[in-house]
Amino acid sequence: IADVQYEFSEDSRISPWIIDTLKPIQIARVDYDGYRETRDKFTTEEWIDLLMQSIGFDPSLFGRRSKLLQLLRLIPFVERNYNLIELGPKGTGKSHIYSEFSPHGMLISGSEVTAPKLFVSNASGRLGGIGLVGYWDCICFDEFAGKDKRVDKTLVDIMKNYMANRSFSRGVEQLTAEASMVFMGNTQKSVAYMLKHSHFFEALPDKYIDSA
Repeated sequence: IADVQYEFSEDSRISPWIIDTLKPIQIARVDYDGYRETRDKFTTEEWIDLLMQSIGFDPSLFGRRSKLLQLLRLIPFVERNYNLIELGPKGTGKSHIYSEFSPHGMLISGSEVTAPKLFVSNASGRLGGIGLVGYWDCICFDEFAGKDKRVDKTLVDIMKNYMANRSFSRGVEQLTAEASMVFMGNTQKSVAYMLKHSHFFEALPDKYIDSA
């Protein structure tokens, strides 16, 4: 990380650009064996607390179950084709990890995605480049809930097949990818109300509520 200043000079031989401060952030050498050796000395609880701190939480403020629920959000980054849905009240940090934690994940609004953007483009009748599932480890659909959301039924069918078999067909080819999919949405009613009167997926658009 560098602070660069511009200082004009009449002398053309002098560069006007000056590096004011320089903060190296790249590790020059990683002692992998030393890391593994030290890692073995951690208890399970210490390792959980270290992971909690790495995603920006103070572990002392969480119980064990709460910690594991937070760490559950990391699984789609490390397991291929792992699919996760999390519905809950607003402001509970559901999408924070997917927007801030890793450069290998992508957070998109649930209503913005299309089949060509997500999987592959069939522009001009020819197979185009592979979409987001071919580039990212994890794709998170934020603001996924909402009865009034417009939903493309074709996209639902392709996603259903991809999540079951990690494959999709567009045009003449059958393609596979390894991106995990995460769905985040806000609920309006309490768990007790949903258990008694409807079901946990009530907040999703109707076309996503599928028996499969």
